[in-house]
Amino acid sequence: MQQINPETTNPPRLDSTELSTALSQFTGTEHWYRHSLNKRMLYTDGVRYFAKNGGELGAYWLLDKTALEICPLLHRKKQAFGVVSVSVNLDHSADIIVTDGNEQQLLRLDIQFTDLQNGEWRFYLIEEGDHRVMLLLGEY
Repeated sequence: MQQINPETTNPPRLDSTELSTALSQFTGTEHWYRHSLNKRMLYTDGVRYFAKNGGELGAYWLLDKTALEICPLLHRKKQAFGVVSVSVNLDHSADIIVTDGNEQQLLRLDIQFTDLQNGEWRFYLIEEGDHRVMLLLGEY
């Protein structure tokens, strides 16, 4: 019989409801995290939690998409505020829609496959000085 080392196995993945409940507990942040590829992008404790717990191996890909595609777009369009909505479908495809906060669509990205939990995940992107900060709605 093979022994399983609990220190090296991944904990069970949160389902959509568990992840949503956990994210609703974030009402502010104690730390700011700087994206490694776009030093002008910061994100909060709640976004970091989402990135660590979204999907089987995390959802850091969403932070990369945000840092490398969405933040530069908002900068070019001189948008100080943006809403990023990620809709994950049952077939594991997803749509990322970026709006100006007033339902004016600025960008749509089609994701052919993701292991992110099904449902709708929303984030704010705000301009703070020279930085773009990605945060959960409850952290705003």
